Parts: sequence; C-alpha cells; structure tokens
Amino acid sequence: MKIMNKLQNRKEELKKNNKGFSLVELIIVIAIMAILVGVVGTQVIPYINKSKESKDFQIVSSYGTAAMTAYSSNAGNITIPASNKIEFTVYGTNAADPEKLLSNEIKNLTYSADTGMKDKFKSTKGKTITDIKITYDFGAKTITAQATDGTNDILDPVVSDM
Repeated sequence: MKIMNKLQNRKEELKKNNKGFSLVELIIVIAIMAILVGVVGTQVIPYINKSKESKDFQIVSSYGTAAMTAYSSNAGNITIPASNKIEFTVYGTNAADPEKLLSNEIKNLTYSADTGMKDKFKSTKGKTITDIKITYDFGAKTITAQATDGTNDILDPVVSDM
C-alpha cells in the first residue's frame, strides 16, 4: 500500500510541475520560424513571378492560336498583299481590311472583344503589355503573336506554322 501511495504522490507532483513551455522557449521557436520563413520566402518569390510569366506566355500563345483560326475562317475574304505579310495589333487602331476583320475575329475568339486586355497578364513584365502584335507571313507560312508595350516587344514571340 505504501508503494502505491508513493507512486500516486510522485505522479501528482509531476503533474503540478509540468506547466507547459516557458515564454523564452516559445519566443525562441517563433524566432527560428521567422528566420526560416524569411530565407524560404526570398527563394520562392522569383519562382512565383516566373510562373506568372509562363502563364502570360500561354495567353500570348492563345492569341496565336486565335490568329490561326481567324485566318482559317476568313481566308476566302482576304487578299494576300504583294509584301506577303499582314501585320497589325489586335487592340490598336488598325482600320484597314483585312486587319480589322482578323482583329475583330481574334478578339471574339479570345473572349476579349468587350474587356480588352485588362487584368489578363499578371507577371511583372506582363503588366507592361498593352497590345498583341500579329504577323501573318505568307512567304514563310508562319503566324507570329508578340506581346508589346507599344514600342518594345515583351516576352518571347509565339510562332506557328500555317
């Protein structure tokens, strides 16, 4: 019986003395976590923007696909110029045919006839994009979609075979 009482007393003493972590221990753990988040965060941020640039490139690629479809749908209505090239910006002020016809078709195919390019591009480079330049090269039989800020080309061009 005495041994049982001693064990119970010992168990009660351990419960009374075990009050959890001290404030110093908690502060140390929080400081270590903050350091780890700081180190990992600085390593991850460039990858996030790179991921956004990849998504922006996919959007430009969709304009290239839409340009291919727009030409295929309207090939009978388009006369190939002597230069063997048709070049225009999708959201620019090109009023001449066939650029206007193709531009409107591309806008409809990319669901941007009303909204334009607002909020489509998310990366740092993408936020500077103001238009998409489409080039139909009938000599080389290619269609090129290029994001532009009006004066400079942004991102890599998307080149598709006709």
